[in-house]
Amino acid sequence: MSFPAIDPIPLPAPIWLMKLLSHVTLALHFSAVMILVGCLLLVCWHNSVGHSKKSSEQVSASFVIARRMPVLMTFVINLGIPPLLFVQTLYGRAIYSSSVLIGVSWFSVILLVMLDYWLIYRIVSTIEGGRKALPLALLALFVTMGIGQIYAMNMTLMLRPEVWQAMYQHSPSGLQGYHGDPTTTPRWMFVMCGGLVFGGLWALMLSNMGHIGDGIKKYLRTSGGCMAAVGALLQIGCALAVTHSQPGFVTEALGANMLAKVGGLLFVATIAVTALVAGLQGLKAISNIPLAVTGLLTAFLATTGAVLYRDGIRDATLLHKGYNVWNQPEYANWSVVGLFLLLFVIMLVILFWLLMVMKKATAPNETITLNKTVEAGR
Repeated sequence: MSFPAIDPIPLPAPIWLMKLLSHVTLALHFSAVMILVGCLLLVCWHNSVGHSKKSSEQVSASFVIARRMPVLMTFVINLGIPPLLFVQTLYGRAIYSSSVLIGVSWFSVILLVMLDYWLIYRIVSTIEGGRKALPLALLALFVTMGIGQIYAMNMTLMLRPEVWQAMYQHSPSGLQGYHGDPTTTPRWMFVMCGGLVFGGLWALMLSNMGHIGDGIKKYLRTSGGCMAAVGALLQIGCALAVTHSQPGFVTEALGANMLAKVGGLLFVATIAVTALVAGLQGLKAISNIPLAVTGLLTAFLATTGAVLYRDGIRDATLLHKGYNVWNQPEYANWSVVGLFLLLFVIMLVILFWLLMVMKKATAPNETITLNKTVEAGR
């Protein structure tokens, strides 16, 4: 059980700073992923039920959600790059080894993301044409969840150096996966259940747009609020499953890790508030901007707490197996770090400006008429 030799090139910034940036960017990436998963679930539900009930308002609700998924996908991709780079920098000797062992699956993520992107655009055009989009939405959902499964598999395998040699002897070409670990499925399910939370909260936020009808707003609020509340409860269960699936030495180390304990408490407190805020909006079919923003903010804080706890699990596991992330040479290049932070702030300013431009733009027509379905079938 050993890791590759240490990289002779020192880290370009203090470890604490790289960890901080990793936590922030990973929480943002997880949030975007979970919004996308939840949106796909809601599109499946509203589009399928709307067509069966011949309800143009419910089909329109699916269109309101789907129409924004291509933009969401760009955030999923772009926010996913920074945390992956930080992981490669801090844990390169572990993540590179696991990535090579499942190389075919790992590289397939690129093709799967491209397929997912194409499917999302097809969903939007299909709903806009008044046709059923359930098969496409289900396929996109399965692809998205499959990508998450590959990531969960790799992030677990990087913590298991004791199996690397046997896996390499079995298939040095990377034509294999990593199965049977009791921690992989709970951590994957945690993020997928988070899709219910963030997708529902996103639907509540969309329900406050002034240009959509009251009927569409009601569908978004009822389904979004109830789904987010149920998802929050399920995510608490998944968090317990993740904790209980860890070996004893990890559980013991987490009890002595103050940052991990703070992360766990932050998750429990904020996810409970999220469930209450979302349930109130869903059961009463009411929503406003402050309530919707509060739900998204508390959900993001819950995700941040989970990220801190997750980091504690990773560091405790690797330390037990001979990899101390804090015991690496570093040589801070503050000019590069400063440039990075400056560009990060500029990016946030540009995003805010783009949102203001979108707010002032002419509202599109997002009402779908089901008459087109009949015409398409002729």
